[in-house]
Amino acid sequence: MEKAVAAREILLLGALEEARAAALAAGVELVPLKGAALLELGLFQPGERGMTDADVLLRPRDLELFEKVLAGLGYSPMPDSADAWVRPGGEDAPPAILDVHTGLWHIKNTEELFSWGLEPGPSGLSLGLPDLFIHAAAHPLLHHGELTPRALEDCARLAAAAPGNGEKFWGTVARKAAVYGVRAVIWPAVKRLAAGTGSVPAQYLAELEPRGPEKIKAALFEKAAQKHSTTLEYLLPALQRPSLLVRYAVPEKRFMLRRYGAASLLLYALRPLKLVWSILRR
Repeated sequence: MEKAVAAREILLLGALEEARAAALAAGVELVPLKGAALLELGLFQPGERGMTDADVLLRPRDLELFEKVLAGLGYSPMPDSADAWVRPGGEDAPPAILDVHTGLWHIKNTEELFSWGLEPGPSGLSLGLPDLFIHAAAHPLLHHGELTPRALEDCARLAAAAPGNGEKFWGTVARKAAVYGVRAVIWPAVKRLAAGTGSVPAQYLAELEPRGPEKIKAALFEKAAQKHSTTLEYLLPALQRPSLLVRYAVPEKRFMLRRYGAASLLLYALRPLKLVWSILRR
């Protein structure tokens, strides 16, 4: 265990708990994602995983109110970030950073998760293990164009935490993957987990395997899982959800203000060129 890493994670979990309590008092529900969720559920102990911020999810309609809550707690928008809020630490303490999400790229309607995807957690509402697994498997490929060892370890620990023999867990993962349309996205993680631990029951492994046109998408996600590609980093999200291509090229005004400090017509015109340049220079 790294003491500095453990201290950082304990600080972030404390910041998350404070923000969640203040949000709840204002009538806003939020749930932890990624490392914050896994640490809170006890799947990792502080110092085992490592994280630089705490990711939280809330309904899009609650964003403006939650940002006021954060401002009241001493947070301010983090420079050069569209979603993160930061609060300076003490003399020798690192800053507290909360990364605020109103949606997940693998699911079209965030409200669905708040309607039937949440469960009581140790410190408040939490995504169920199947949804956390799908997010852990999909997020690195959709956001970063790669499948990291840490993401695979997250998936393995979530599967190992499933109650009983895991039948109910994998059955729910398979059903939700079909509903969300993400079999091709999570297949690289699922097949590696099956090959490594053999923990995926054959019935559900077959249900999770891409079929028909999904196989073409799955091949591209597998290529990214084997080796990071800048081109695929930008292509895969648009391949999964074509509407994201428009959001890339013409972001909301809020994004432009947070990322560039302005939302002029010139900046909007230059945005597609910036994306092309980002792909070519890496």
